[in-house]
Amino acid sequence: MHAPLFIPSAEAAFIAGLSDRQMHRVVDEGLLPESVVQQRGSTRLFTRLGAGFAKFYFATEDLLMARARRQVLDELSARIDHLPMKDALLTLMQLDAISWKVERSFVEVDVLPFLEQALCRVKQVEQADTLVVTDPEILGGTPVFAGTRVPSEVVLGSLAAGIGLDRLQDSYPFLTEAHIESAQVFALVHPRRGRPRRLADLSPALEPRIMRVVRHAGGA
Repeated sequence: MHAPLFIPSAEAAFIAGLSDRQMHRVVDEGLLPESVVQQRGSTRLFTRLGAGFAKFYFATEDLLMARARRQVLDELSARIDHLPMKDALLTLMQLDAISWKVERSFVEVDVLPFLEQALCRVKQVEQADTLVVTDPEILGGTPVFAGTRVPSEVVLGSLAAGIGLDRLQDSYPFLTEAHIESAQVFALVHPRRGRPRRLADLSPALEPRIMRVVRHAGGA
């Protein structure tokens, strides 16, 4: 699978395990090396390595001064800048190609654990993009589970409304925990405008049932 060099901010935020606000702060305050971020008009893009760097920057703020954190990241960025496998490093596809340790004032800082965490979330994104797809010819491009016409957002909405996975599987036998996890990740990485479609619009049989119990005073 060919990994894109730059990814949207929502995807970078998920990979970093940070908020959108934190990712925008990274750009606004110039917290990361220029090689791992890119501004295209009003659109902000990041490399996967940039997401991992952002994770390190915010996770170590109680341990290292801001200047020290930036020096670590600048040194690592300069270390990979002219390497032939630079793109593989920027996309976290070849983490073992170099050392991610930097020594500062008798202190060794290892950024690799933060990049490995980011890589685990990259794999979640890749699975989500495999199990949830968009096609203009299918429901006008609404995200659906691969090989079906079932919108992922409808299933998530159903779960949020209290409909259990076992009941959903009665109508959609293909559904697994992996499909649910991927739908959740896809929704975070590819945020959509507007409200999700109602469950009843797709499958009235799964409309949540509301039961009312009326008890009369003085009676059983």
